[in-house]
Amino acid sequence: MLKGRLLALLLLCLLCIITTGCWDRKEIETRGFVLGIAVDYVTMPESKGKYDLPKVVQEHGRRKYRVTLEMPRFSKAEGEKSADSGNHYIFSGEGESLMEIVRSINAKTYFSPFLEDTQIMIFSEEVARDGIGDLLDFFLRNPGMRRQVKLFVTPGRAEDVLKGKLNFEEANSIAISKTMRNVNIAPNFASVINLGNVSKAIREKRSFAMAEVLQENGEIKLTQAALFNKETKMVGVLSEYEVVGSKIIRKILKGGAFSVPNPANEEKLIIFDLLEPVVKVNSFVDNDRVRFSLEGEFAGILGENTEIQQDVLKPDFLSAVEQAVADEFTKMIQASFARQQALKVDTVMLGDLVYRQHPHYWDKIKDRWDEEIFPAATLDIKIRVIVRRPGMTR
Repeated sequence: MLKGRLLALLLLCLLCIITTGCWDRKEIETRGFVLGIAVDYVTMPESKGKYDLPKVVQEHGRRKYRVTLEMPRFSKAEGEKSADSGNHYIFSGEGESLMEIVRSINAKTYFSPFLEDTQIMIFSEEVARDGIGDLLDFFLRNPGMRRQVKLFVTPGRAEDVLKGKLNFEEANSIAISKTMRNVNIAPNFASVINLGNVSKAIREKRSFAMAEVLQENGEIKLTQAALFNKETKMVGVLSEYEVVGSKIIRKILKGGAFSVPNPANEEKLIIFDLLEPVVKVNSFVDNDRVRFSLEGEFAGILGENTEIQQDVLKPDFLSAVEQAVADEFTKMIQASFARQQALKVDTVMLGDLVYRQHPHYWDKIKDRWDEEIFPAATLDIKIRVIVRRPGMTR
């Protein structure tokens, strides 16, 4: 009797296993995975190109934004690619409500936009200078939007970055997202900032920086940084040179190659390969004035010397190289600090340092930090550079 019951139970379990199925299965080709989102103003006449579709009709509000979505184009068969269709779909809509614009794509395709795999979001500089806080509200409320989505600004039309043909097999959004992996190798790469970071900055009412993306001749470039104030409006740009200084202050510079004139021949270059940066930043409050000190020790190797047949092991020569590189780092830091003071944005988060080290003082001046206290602060810089070895040759 017991054996019969056990056998029946085993048969029932086996039946459950072999008859299970995915009742809500949806083929991957029918799901509209949104890889990239571009937000522009509606300032250009409607084009008749292959990427454009009819405008969104809204009962309320006025047409203000043009939102462009990039979705992957799946092959009909494994390993098969269409020669003329490219590797992505582009859909656009216009309106004032981003939610209505995104939802309107449902009326234009047989698949619905699916935001959970979104890689990047790009704002045109024109839009960014008027503020992006209200534009992010829909995405922050959407449970399908991941906080890891990377945010960018572009000087031109954001949709052009998604539409352009890049020298990559992947869709543009994936290529741009993957390029940000080199942020620790290329020192002039602006830091990665995602939707979660910006959401936190908005809640805490503080400024932040966002990488600028350029697309030209099939190539992308991610170097400069767009600066946003606590009202989420873009107020200026950090150059590639100033981006390095900003990363030093924030203690996020991991390495990179830096060139200085050869001390023995200024027409030639010495390339310093930074391997181990150590930075310490402290804050001091003296008579209601804030002062910062930055001490850095940068160890690396001599990566390249364009002056041939030169003995680089001479102590005097190495000392001169170390001083030249130290001076270059100091100038980068000073340039970045001065730029942000002039624009009244503390994207290097020195205010957080004051909050941690002087909490009672911070409570009194936090509302005046960006406008009054930070622009008047001073920064003392001490940089030491160590060339550990000249590479594999003298």
